[in-house]
Amino acid sequence: MVETKPYGSWTSPISAESLASGKVATEVCVDATTQSVYWCEIIPSEDGRGQIFKQSLSDKQGSSKPQALLDIGYDCRSRVHEYGGGGFIVNNGLLVFSNDKDFGLYTLDVTDPEAQPRRVTELNKWIRYGDFYLDAHHQFVLAVAEKHFENEEPKDVVNTLVAIQLSSGNVKVLAEGCDFYSSPRLSNDNRALTFVSWIHPNMPWDYTQLSYATVSYSEKDSLTIQSLTLVNPDVEESIVQPEFGIDHTLYFASDRSGFWNLYRYNVGANQVELLLPLPLDQEFAGAQWRFCTYWYCPFKSDATKLLCLNKGSLAVLDTNARTLTNLPTTYSHFNQLRTYSNKEGKELIVVNASSTTAPCDLISYDVSSHSIVSILKPSSVPPIDAAYISIGKEIAFPTTDGKKAYCYYYEPKNPNFVCSEGAPPLRVLSHGGPTASTTNDYASVIQYWTTRGFAIADVNYGGSTGYGREYRNRLKRSWGIVDVDDCCNAALYLAKNGFVDKNKLAIEGGSAGGFTTLASLAFRDVFNAGVCKYGISDITLLAKETHKFESRYPDQLIGEYPKEKHIYEERSPLFKANNINCPVIFFQGQEDKVVPPAQSEIMVNALREKGVPVAYCLYEGEGHGFRRAENIKRTMELEQWFLGKTFGFEVDGIEGIPIDNFPPKK
Repeated sequence: MVETKPYGSWTSPISAESLASGKVATEVCVDATTQSVYWCEIIPSEDGRGQIFKQSLSDKQGSSKPQALLDIGYDCRSRVHEYGGGGFIVNNGLLVFSNDKDFGLYTLDVTDPEAQPRRVTELNKWIRYGDFYLDAHHQFVLAVAEKHFENEEPKDVVNTLVAIQLSSGNVKVLAEGCDFYSSPRLSNDNRALTFVSWIHPNMPWDYTQLSYATVSYSEKDSLTIQSLTLVNPDVEESIVQPEFGIDHTLYFASDRSGFWNLYRYNVGANQVELLLPLPLDQEFAGAQWRFCTYWYCPFKSDATKLLCLNKGSLAVLDTNARTLTNLPTTYSHFNQLRTYSNKEGKELIVVNASSTTAPCDLISYDVSSHSIVSILKPSSVPPIDAAYISIGKEIAFPTTDGKKAYCYYYEPKNPNFVCSEGAPPLRVLSHGGPTASTTNDYASVIQYWTTRGFAIADVNYGGSTGYGREYRNRLKRSWGIVDVDDCCNAALYLAKNGFVDKNKLAIEGGSAGGFTTLASLAFRDVFNAGVCKYGISDITLLAKETHKFESRYPDQLIGEYPKEKHIYEERSPLFKANNINCPVIFFQGQEDKVVPPAQSEIMVNALREKGVPVAYCLYEGEGHGFRRAENIKRTMELEQWFLGKTFGFEVDGIEGIPIDNFPPKK
C-alpha cells in the first residue's frame, strides 16, 4: 500500500551502512604471466586501508572469490600529489607496492602463497613513491618520487622521475628540474622511455610536455638515458596517458584540437599524428587528478588496434583503417580500461563497467565474440528493484551571459510513497576539482536521496571536463563566479519549471565543491541550506597553506597571489560570512592536508558569532575524503537529519549533533 509522507522522510531500501560496504576497483593491472587481474580497493571496515586483490582470468564463471594479498599492517596507497594513484604494479608474477604505513616500497612474489612482503627502500617518512612501471627482466621499477621536508612550504617539495633497483633499493634520478612528472613507461623492447612533465602554474590539464628517450642498461646501472626528445616543444596542449603499443609505437591523448583525442608519435619523422581522419568534438581522456587513470589501451594481440571510449560505448580504434567501431554491451559507463591476450591468443578486455541502472562491475570481455567472459569483481552495492531507481536526465539550462551549462536531474522515486503537497526539496551537487565532472552512471549515494524523496541536480558547471577545453577554460580567473552562477541557475531553472520547491533548495559539495557551496551561500540568495564537506572557505589560505600539487592552481582559477590578494578576499566566503542567512553543516577530516580543518573551523566560528544555525562534525583519523565505514555512514545520516531539521520533516532513528543558534531567529 502506498503511504503518504513528506518528501525527505520516505523509508528507503538503501541504508547508510550499505554506502560503506565496499568500493570499486582502482588501479587495475593485468599480468600475462599469472593470467590474473589485480586491483586496489579501499576497505572501509578496516580503517579505510588499501587492499590489493588478485583474481584469475581463467575463471570464466566467476566462481572463485578474489584473493586478498596484504595482511593487516599493510596499506597500499600512494600520496604523491596527495591524491595518489598508481600505488602498485604487477609484472611477471612480481608485485611492487607503496605501503602507506611507512611510505616504503615493497615487493611480493604473487606466485608463492607463503611469500611475505619484502621492503625495498630504506625507512624515510619524507619520501613518497607512485605511478610505477616494473621492468621485471632488469629488476627495477620506474616511479615518480616526491621528497618532503619538516616545516616545509609547497615550493620546498621536490618531484623527480627515478629508477629503483629491487635488489639493493638504490634510487637513481632519471629526470629532474620540472615541478611534476607522471606516466613513466618503457617500450616492450626496453629501448625507449616516455614520461610527462609540467611546470607551475600549469596543471596537467593546462600544458604538459611529453618526452621520448632512448635508453640503455648495464649490470651496475638500472637505466641510462642516451638521448631525449620533447615531442611537443612548441604546442600548448594537455598530453595525458602515454602508452607504448606492442610494436613500440608511442600513443597518447592530447587536447590540441580543443578536445582530448588520440595520437601517436612518429619517431623517425619526429611528427605527431592523429589516429582518426579528423579530430572529434568529444573527449577520449580527461583530467589527470590521480596517477594510472586509463582512458584507452593498446591491444596485446594486434599492433593496429586500440581499445578506447566513444562517448557511452567501448570502441575499437583501427589505426590503419582510421575507424572507430563500438563494441556491444549492456553498460554505458567505463573506466580503468585494460587489455590482455589470453593463452589462446584472444584479445580480451578488463574494465570497470556500469550503467544508469546498474552499479559498477569489474568485467572481462571477449572482443571477437562481443561477450562478457566473467564478472571478476561484482559490485559490492546491494541491488535494489528497478522501481526505485531514478535515472539522471541531462539538462542544458540557461546561465550567465546567454550561455548554457549542464546538470543531471534526478527526480524522487519510491513506489511505496507519495507526497500530497507541493514539489520536492532539491539537493544541488557541486563536484570537486573544480576541474572534474560528473556523469549519470548508477550511484547508490544518489539513489539514497531520491528514494527518500529528494530531487538531485548534479551540476557540470563551466570549468568541468567532458565538454572540451573552451568549456573547461570558462573557470579561468572566474572560480567562485562561473561555478556559483551555474549551480544557482540550475536550482532556479528547476524551481521555475516546477520540478522542485523553491523554498527547499540545498547545495552540497566537498573540497572545491565545498568552496562553491559556501560561495553560493555567501554571494547569492538562492539556497535555503548548505552542506560543506572539507570545503575551502578562505582561498587566501589555499594559496598559502595547501600542498604543492595545487599550490599554484589558484593562479589559473583566480589570479596571482599575493599580487592579486584583493581578488582572493573578494571571492572568499569567509570575508562575506555575514551574508549567509541559512543553516549550514560542516564535515571535516582532522588529518586533511589538502584542505586543513582550519578552513572549516574559521567559517563555523564566523557563523556562530553571527547567529546563523551551524553544525560541525570533525572526524579523527580522516584526511581529504572519508574512508572509514563509520564516518561514511554517520555523514549520510547527519546530512539527512540536518536537512530534516531545516526543512521541517522528521527523520527517525538518527542521533543528531548540536546545531548552534537553532532554531534560527525569525
